[in-house]
Amino acid sequence: MRILAVSDVVVPQLYSSLLKSWLGPVDLVISCGDLPAYYLDFLLSQLNVPLLHVLGNHCFVPHDITTNRCSPDEYPGAQNLDGKVEICKGLILAGLEGSPLYNMGPHQYTEQRVAWKLLRLSLALALEKMQTGRYLDVMVSHSPPRGIHDNSDIAHRGFESLLSFIDRFRPPLLLHGHTHRYDPTLPTRSRYGETEIINVFGHALLTLTRERGAGPWRLEDCRE
Repeated sequence: MRILAVSDVVVPQLYSSLLKSWLGPVDLVISCGDLPAYYLDFLLSQLNVPLLHVLGNHCFVPHDITTNRCSPDEYPGAQNLDGKVEICKGLILAGLEGSPLYNMGPHQYTEQRVAWKLLRLSLALALEKMQTGRYLDVMVSHSPPRGIHDNSDIAHRGFESLLSFIDRFRPPLLLHGHTHRYDPTLPTRSRYGETEIINVFGHALLTLTRERGAGPWRLEDCRE
């Protein structure tokens, strides 16, 4: 399984007619947020594979002033993962949008609100475990967990609740964006328990494998 993960900035090499020849075969596209709809639409149309995403705190499309959410029509063809569990090509995926609350903008959350969203998601994952024998293969979030790839300012501080969520469900892979790579010496991959956590700012090309076609997925390769 080859996954193209993208987040935060438009990568010129991807937004190009040479996309397919540069990437090779791809089975799935995952967006961790803060990308314009035209870019995701281009990837979707060129690669012709499923695209799943969460929204970031710098959403590029208009919001409903009552619900503070984007219309699903703003990202046609893309599946919004926020607060949901989806199975795609044998992978169990779930998502969490947004960033910490810092200026009352769209898709910003207090720690308490995120804890509540993850609690509701936990109920869906418990049902998934009963049906498939697995909780979760890939967690997709915009912001990172607290203390992993995050920054000290409130807007880019990770969510504490994501750590306890990982402790409980132990997904093999967590993908996030939000933290820009201004310092190339900072890590973009970290191991937390059994979970590989990757900051896909820009893009990352991931290869996942599983034993005997039915066991747990594991990350075999990551190319940035």
